[in-house]
Amino acid sequence: MSAMPDFERTPADIATLRVPPHDVTAEQAVLGALMLAPDSLAKISDWLSEDDFYRADHRIIYRAVSALIGRGSPVDTVTMMDWFDDNDMAGMIGGAAYLIELNEATASAANIVAYAEIVSQKSRLRAAINAGMNLTEAAWKRGADAEQVIGAATHELAQMHASKLRGGLEPAKVGMIRMQSELMERYRRGPLLLGQPWPWQELNHCTKGLRDSVVYIVAARPSMGKSVMGLQVAINNALNGNNTAFFSVEMSADECMARAVACVGEIPHEWVESPNDKDMDADFYWSRLSTATQRIIESPLLIDETPSISIAQLMARARRAHMQKALRLIVVDHMHDMAIDPKQARFDYGLIVQGGKVLAKEFKCPVVILAQLNRQAASRTDKRPTMTDLRESGEIEQKADVILFLHREDYYDKNTHMKGVVEVIPAKGRNIKTGENILLKNVFSEMRMADWVGEWPEAPEREHKSGRGMR
Repeated sequence: MSAMPDFERTPADIATLRVPPHDVTAEQAVLGALMLAPDSLAKISDWLSEDDFYRADHRIIYRAVSALIGRGSPVDTVTMMDWFDDNDMAGMIGGAAYLIELNEATASAANIVAYAEIVSQKSRLRAAINAGMNLTEAAWKRGADAEQVIGAATHELAQMHASKLRGGLEPAKVGMIRMQSELMERYRRGPLLLGQPWPWQELNHCTKGLRDSVVYIVAARPSMGKSVMGLQVAINNALNGNNTAFFSVEMSADECMARAVACVGEIPHEWVESPNDKDMDADFYWSRLSTATQRIIESPLLIDETPSISIAQLMARARRAHMQKALRLIVVDHMHDMAIDPKQARFDYGLIVQGGKVLAKEFKCPVVILAQLNRQAASRTDKRPTMTDLRESGEIEQKADVILFLHREDYYDKNTHMKGVVEVIPAKGRNIKTGENILLKNVFSEMRMADWVGEWPEAPEREHKSGRGMR
C-alpha cells in the first residue's frame, strides 16, 4: 500500500500564501462614489491617500479623480480616459469598461466615509505588518543593538499613528474652551509663567518658565553646578505632580537619591552620605530626611542611570515611559557623557539635541539637556562662558531653542566679591531676556541652589556689573 501524500504545510509555508489585508469591494465603492459625487472627495481627501489602496489600478484611478477635481474638471469615463492617455497610463486600469463598471456598481455616495474608513483600516494593518517585518529583519542582523532596533520600531509605529490623525477646521467655540482652560492653567502657575516653573523666581521671570516643545541647553565647566541644577529642576517638577524622566548618564541612581533627599530636605549632603547621632542637629536632620524621602517616593520621578546611553536608547526608553503615562519633563545629565562616534562628534552631538527636539515636540513637554563646555574659558581673564565655549558648538547652538550658561567666579578666584554666587547667563532663546545675568545662591552643601536676595555684590572698587537677583 503506497503512502498517502503529506498535504500538511508548515506555518512558514502558510505564511508565504498569506495575502495582505485589503478589501477590494470597499476600494471599488470609494472610487464609484467619487465618480457619482466628485464633491464627496472633500470628506476623505485629507486622511485617505492613494497609497491606502491595495490594488495598483485603484491607486491610479484615485489619483486621476483627485487631479480632475483639483483642476475643476468633470469626473466621468471620458475625462478620466483622457487623463490616463495624457499620462501614459491607459493600459494600467483595465480600460473604459472597468470605469463604467465602477460607476454602475455604486448606487450612492452617501456612505463614502464608511467605505474610506475600511480602506484606511486595511492600509494601516498592512503598514503594521511592514513595520513588523522591518523589526524582524533589523533584529536578525549581526551585531544589532536591541535598544536601537526597538527604538526604530517604536518611532515607525508612532509616525504611522500620527500620519492618520485628522485635523481640520473647528468651531470657534472649541478653540475658546481650550483657550479658557489654558488661561486658567496660566493663572494657577502665576502671571510670569507660560510653562512649568523653574525652582527660581528670576529664572522664571527671564524665561517665562519651562515651555512645552522647547529644548533647553544648560552648559558649564565642571563644578559650576550643572548636575545640581538639573536634578533640582527634575525634582521640583516631579514634586509638583509632573511625570518627570531624569536620565543620569554621569551618576548612579543611588547618588541621585542621596542628592535629592539633601535638596528636598534642605539638609547637608555630607550628613545624608554618613548619617549619625553625634551632630547636635541630628534629630532635626532625621526628621527632615524622613519627610523628604516620603515626598520623593510619592512623586512621579523616573530615573535612568544607564552610563554612555545612546540617543536612540534614550528616545526608546522615553517613548516607552510616555506610553504608560505622559511625560511632562525630560532632563538629561549630561550629553557629553552619552555614547557617540568620536570620528563624527560634532554631528553626533547635533543628533542628541535633535533627538531632544523630536521628543519635546512629540510629547509636547520641555526637554532640558546639560552640556559640558570646553577649556577655552578657563584660560581667559574673564572666565564667563560664551557660545564659542560649547564643545562642538555649531550643531548644538543651531539646534537648541534656549541656551543657558552657569558660572562661579569664586571657583577661580577665592578672593572675589562674588562668593557664594552662581551666575546664570542667558545666551540664546526666543522670548527670553538675554544680556542680563541672573544670580542664584550656591547651597551646594545641600545639593541645591536658591534665589539670590538683594543686589549684585559690588567689588571693593565698586565696579558695576549687569545682573539681577530678587529685590
